[in-house]
Amino acid sequence: VLGSCVPDAVGPVAMVTELGDPLDTVRLLQLSWEDRLRLALGIAQILHHLAHSPLGSLSMNDFRRQQFVLVGGTLKLSDVDDLGVGEPECETDMDCVIGSDNSVSDRKSYINATQGLKCSDSRCVGHNERLNIWHAGQHFIRLFLPLSAPESLEPHIQELLAAYAHPASGGWDSARILGATQRLVARFVSGDYMVYPRTPGTSTNGELQMIHHILIS
Repeated sequence: VLGSCVPDAVGPVAMVTELGDPLDTVRLLQLSWEDRLRLALGIAQILHHLAHSPLGSLSMNDFRRQQFVLVGGTLKLSDVDDLGVGEPECETDMDCVIGSDNSVSDRKSYINATQGLKCSDSRCVGHNERLNIWHAGQHFIRLFLPLSAPESLEPHIQELLAAYAHPASGGWDSARILGATQRLVARFVSGDYMVYPRTPGTSTNGELQMIHHILIS
C-alpha cells in the first residue's frame, strides 16, 4: 500500500498499491540471513507505523505471511482489509488481559503478551501494539531470524526473540523493538561481530559496503 484517500463524507476510498512477490514459508527460509535481517527491520518499521498511524493505534488482525509481499527485497503490507481502528473496549483491566479473541490457539501466551494492560476511559490502552508485536513474533521473527545467524550476534537475537514472545515482561513496545533491530542491523553492517584473523594487506571494506547496500538501500 503506497497511499490512500478517505473522504470526509461517505463514499469510495481510493487506494494506491504496488505489485510484489508473495512471501511464503519456502521462499522465506531460502533467503540469505542478510535478507532475513532486512525483513526483520521491515517488520519492526511496520509495527511502529501501526502503533503511531494518523488514525491512532491500529490492530493487525491477520498477521499471516500471505498479508505481505516483497518489493525489491523490502517487506510491504499488501492487504489492509483486516486492519482494526481503535483499541478494544473494556470495563476492567482484566478485560484487556484476557481479551475476547477466541481464534487464539495459545491462550496462555496471549495472556502473557497482554499482562499489565490497563483499562482507561473504557479502552485497553496499548492493546493493539502489544498484540501486533506478539503476532509478528509468532508468524515471522521466531521462524526465520535465528536460522543461520552469526554466532556472535546470538545475544542480540535472543533479546529480540524474547521481546516478541513476551513483550509485557520487559516493557517492550514497537519503538523499543525498532531501536533494538536497528542496532542489530548497524552491528551487522559494521562487521565488528566478525571473528577472523588479522593479516597484513587484507580488507573487508568491499564486503561490508555490499552488505550495507543490501540492508539499507
